[in-house]
Amino acid sequence: MKPRNLPRSTPGTVLLRLALALALALTGLLLAAPAGGAAEVRGEDSVRVAAGEVVDDDMYVAAGEVVVDGTVRGDLVVAAGQVRINGTVEGDLLAAAQTVVIEGTVGDDARIAGQVLSLGERARVTGDLVSAGYSLQTRPGTVVGGDVLLGAYQALLAGGIDGDVTAGAGGLALAGEIGGEVEAEVGSRDEMRAAWAPATEVPVPQLEPGLTLTDGARLAGDLSYRSGTEASIAPGAEVAGNISYEQVAVDEAEPAGPTGPLALLLDGLRRFVTLLLAGLLALWLIPRAVAGAASVLRARPVLSLGWGALAIAGTAVAVLVVLFTAILLGIALGLLTLGGLAAAVVAGGVVLDVVLVLGLVLAIALLAPVVAGLTGGGLLLRDPAPAGFGRRVLALALGLLVYVLLRAVPYLGPVLALLVALLGVGALVVWAWDAARRARAHRGGRGAGPAGPMRGPQVGPGPAYPQTTAPAYPQVGGPESRAGSAPRPRPEPGPLPDGPPGTSSSHAGSTTARPPWATGGPGPEPGPDSRPDTRPDTRH
Repeated sequence: MKPRNLPRSTPGTVLLRLALALALALTGLLLAAPAGGAAEVRGEDSVRVAAGEVVDDDMYVAAGEVVVDGTVRGDLVVAAGQVRINGTVEGDLLAAAQTVVIEGTVGDDARIAGQVLSLGERARVTGDLVSAGYSLQTRPGTVVGGDVLLGAYQALLAGGIDGDVTAGAGGLALAGEIGGEVEAEVGSRDEMRAAWAPATEVPVPQLEPGLTLTDGARLAGDLSYRSGTEASIAPGAEVAGNISYEQVAVDEAEPAGPTGPLALLLDGLRRFVTLLLAGLLALWLIPRAVAGAASVLRARPVLSLGWGALAIAGTAVAVLVVLFTAILLGIALGLLTLGGLAAAVVAGGVVLDVVLVLGLVLAIALLAPVVAGLTGGGLLLRDPAPAGFGRRVLALALGLLVYVLLRAVPYLGPVLALLVALLGVGALVVWAWDAARRARAHRGGRGAGPAGPMRGPQVGPGPAYPQTTAPAYPQVGGPESRAGSAPRPRPEPGPLPDGPPGTSSSHAGSTTARPPWATGGPGPEPGPDSRPDTRPDTRH
């Protein structure tokens, strides 16, 4: 039995690849959602697809609890506290929740992330299974038609898997039939520590660190694994291919995981204080940006997620383009014997790259959790848009506390951090774009206006009344006020209308031929009848 050269990757590297794959798959599906309303979107405390109910399109759900007893003809994308699939999802399943339980059928791939992931005896996944979380369990009777890619603190695979298994876990137990090869990177008893996780209603198996093959394990291909200790293989286990083991040295001076609840508490407290201070500073310096981004995230989460992925990827590409361009310009200027200018161009490109990278890091590490925390805290307080500074601080503190607690869950924390980064950065980008567009529209609207002498600039502090060149209303007692006279045509454009409809001679006493402020200008001089009548009214 000759050991093979396995890839030099760590459990953290495997988990990071899984988290990125899951997040990119989620982003791709959300961006591919039809804009014309060809998908069904639901958001409530509890969402249930009853038995016999059929959803003909893709379904997007954000709720506290999601139960599918019926049929979803398209894809199902869900973010919730608890997800249970008892019916059928004919397309892909993308689920992020504390607990995800599959007891029904998934017609294509299943990509799930959460604390506890469980596939029951009647679970059928036609395509691949991609999972990331604290615990994954496939019970006897489970059928996965494709490959399994997992990253977890522990995983128990007792069902049937037709394809290959690629795993990164602290503890991995194989107890079912696997039709392909198994490649795993697992922990060891010397380096693994007990991990804390919140209690759930779904039972969690207790597994030992390292790789274990029970009597029910049946592997049709090769078994390759890296660990600090050899696998525990029961006598009844069958491996048709070769078994390759690569021992990993364990550094006892630097334990791989937390040493106890106190270390977890201190780490969470440090993260909470850091984010809270950053949030308070942001609410003080840029309150409009933080509140506006939180409103965007609350109203348009799908758009924020997509723009977050594009912004992060675009910044990375921009950094490379700037650096490459600066180097090429430096080389060209050097060939032209402009060495001083070449050095300045290269230095400017490096400085611009540093600014881009620093801005992206600050946005991902600080601003994105602040925006997500303010949004989540406002929803928890049932005040989605807190107006006062005190209410915003309270919402921010509550949202960050929930975020820090969820970040402490092993293997779920990195996935949550990645999603929060995408959502927060995307919300900031969308808000900045909307703000710039409103500013351009405001400047354009302020400078535009109807041309002509009636809209000229006003001189002096007086009221902005239009200047007139002719009487605005008929003169009292003049020929224009007699019955049967032809109406005077309205000038185009005219200074003022000829008078409100229905004006009669009974109102003539209060009507002047020319306002006192309209002095100067061409036109006939007002006669004596056009002066205001100051005589006392003797009519009774």
